[in-house]
Amino acid sequence: MVSAGSYVLSAALLATLALSLGFTSVRLRGRLMPDWEGAPAHLVEAIIAVALLIWLSELLGILHLLYASTLVASSLALAAAIAWHVKPSSSADASVPAGGAAGGPAPEEASATAGGGGSPAATGPAGHMVLSLVVVGVIAVVFAHWGLTTKHALDRGMFNFDSLWYHMPFATEIAQTHSVTGFHHPDTVFANWFYPQNSELLHAAGILLTHRDTLSLFLNFGWLAIAFLSAWCIGRPYGRGPLCVLAAAILLECHTLVVREPGAAKNDLMAAALLLAAIAVLVNAWSTLPNRGPGERGGALSAGWPLATAGLAAGLAAGTKSTALAMAAALTVVVLVLAPAGRRRAAFAWWALAGLAGGGYWYLRNLIASGNPLPQATSIGPISLPHPEHLQSGRPDFNIVHYATDTGVWGEYFTPGLHQAFGLLWPLVLAGAVAGGVLALARGRETILRWVGAVALFGLLAYLFTPLSAAGAEGAPTAFAINIRYAIPALLAGLVLLPLGLRPSADRPETGRLGRPQAPRQWEWGLVAAFLFVLVVTDRSDAVLRDPSRPFGLLLAVLAVLIPAALLLARRRGAPRHLLLAGCAGLALLVAAIGYPVQRDYLHDRFAAGSELPGMHLDSAYVWARDVSDARIGLAGTTAGFLEYGFYGTDLSNEVDYLGHAGPRGAFNAIPDCRAFRAAVNAAGLDYLVTAPFLNFIHPDEPIRSPEARWLRGDDGVEPLLRSGPVTVWRVRGMLDPHACGPPNAPLREIPDQPAS
Repeated sequence: MVSAGSYVLSAALLATLALSLGFTSVRLRGRLMPDWEGAPAHLVEAIIAVALLIWLSELLGILHLLYASTLVASSLALAAAIAWHVKPSSSADASVPAGGAAGGPAPEEASATAGGGGSPAATGPAGHMVLSLVVVGVIAVVFAHWGLTTKHALDRGMFNFDSLWYHMPFATEIAQTHSVTGFHHPDTVFANWFYPQNSELLHAAGILLTHRDTLSLFLNFGWLAIAFLSAWCIGRPYGRGPLCVLAAAILLECHTLVVREPGAAKNDLMAAALLLAAIAVLVNAWSTLPNRGPGERGGALSAGWPLATAGLAAGLAAGTKSTALAMAAALTVVVLVLAPAGRRRAAFAWWALAGLAGGGYWYLRNLIASGNPLPQATSIGPISLPHPEHLQSGRPDFNIVHYATDTGVWGEYFTPGLHQAFGLLWPLVLAGAVAGGVLALARGRETILRWVGAVALFGLLAYLFTPLSAAGAEGAPTAFAINIRYAIPALLAGLVLLPLGLRPSADRPETGRLGRPQAPRQWEWGLVAAFLFVLVVTDRSDAVLRDPSRPFGLLLAVLAVLIPAALLLARRRGAPRHLLLAGCAGLALLVAAIGYPVQRDYLHDRFAAGSELPGMHLDSAYVWARDVSDARIGLAGTTAGFLEYGFYGTDLSNEVDYLGHAGPRGAFNAIPDCRAFRAAVNAAGLDYLVTAPFLNFIHPDEPIRSPEARWLRGDDGVEPLLRSGPVTVWRVRGMLDPHACGPPNAPLREIPDQPAS
């Protein structure tokens, strides 16, 4: 479906964009933060590169100029401008050893000088090599496990509900309209067009460059890598980067992420990884203070580029998912408290302005459209806030606290949901995250760790009050298990902090440089064994060896983890730089060569007959839409709206619109009667129309009849093409007659709504 020539051109455009943004981010980091090297520097560069891509896309989208050509050209122009005006920093500018950010030696040094006595194998280079191999192996296992779900998506099509509902439709609409100023309405029940859309903007860039959605199936692997890198950087100044990575793997391997993030457009991990990156930058900024006297510690969070980078990461997270706002706000408090006296305004300005640049556009757009930057928040206590009104409802948005003392709900819904999300040892996973926050708060060797521990605990507390965290009918929070993902950022932060809080009482921080862990060697290795045990038992990592899709998962782990790790090891052992670059280029060419047959097979199988996607009587309609191109397709009945992505076609060229009525403050409501509905069909200029029932969120297997199909009967302007249960695909042949609906005109009460129970 995509010629080899088109594939090569798309790959070249993608490589050009990546290299130009990579060059710009590296050059900017080297000039603005020259004393940052090693893993923390690479994390900063990744944050800057993502921000640059989002900023360029937003700017071009505001001007309605977001095309593949303009995006690549603007990235090249930016790289040329930076190369011309920003000179690379020389090695003389760096104020720290090559091991990393000031204040901490490289992990090799830390492991080699660990205290506690014992055989050299545990503390010397050999011990470090063993621990490094364990870490690389665990990361490879997580990537391989994620690869299993990705292979299932490659075999059938993207099957995640939220991805089909709004993530990918939003991305496709941005790519089709070349704009970020409008709102796409996928249904008339929720108001998710007000959600921040940083992640959808990245998916849109991939669609523009390739004219397909193949890249979207792999995008979250980048955020998986960022999460691991951030965990390493948090533990690195204290010599416990490997332990923090292993702790993070327990959560990144959990069922609730493995079945939803890979091969899909979900953005829960993106928000969590960016929040963890913000924490990592703050921790490493703190470690750059040469003199760590009690009166000078706050200087590490004074105004400057490290603080701006951390704020940018937090802002990017808030611009990805509104549930990230709680932890972003808590980190803002940390910045204010730890800034030096007399410099708090400056520190806040660096942090806040960068944060607004990272995610503020979407909230500004909401404010202009509805009078409220967060229209989902309809009130603050007794004070009503501007928000769109809805004629239909989805399901009650209860939170966890609503059922705090309901033992029946805990036994029937919460406990099974936690078991499903985090496996057999879920109590240990939750206890470990809480303990990480508590121990960091109570025993953190540095003030920054104590405050970050408080942030993780605040994030967990905020989750308990998050709307929809226990969504469902009263007494039946059926969405609890699905929405546990809202707690992922706080749980991830808590688990990563656990190795930094678990240390014997005899362990005292040094007055000099950090990075030399003083816990006994046996304790460290014991913790490694405990983490591996929990990882294997609770996350069932053995699926990597049992699943029929294991060859793909293992291949992905080799390409994404093992080969890069081998290249990095070769470089550290003195291999010439040009050989490393040649190895990276060879790996990129290998991935590109493998990518062509993978994409060809994916597009052949995507939403094909027998894929069993998406269900709800829409399978036949999805198969029909595969071969439809450049058509205007209207949807009516929320089942079709909630699963609208398949109607864009294999080449994503169809224009898909859910038919509704625009209201004040950005509202979008169901059309109330036959005459108005027929007029809307005429106004939309459709080629096809799909009618479906109203999706019953409380009892999905019991759809509610929606009247649109009945309103079309008897009009010569439409003819049915195919029927599958309550779903009908109509060809629109001409104008409909609104006056032929007949008396009485369908009353308002015919709009279906969610039952109360």
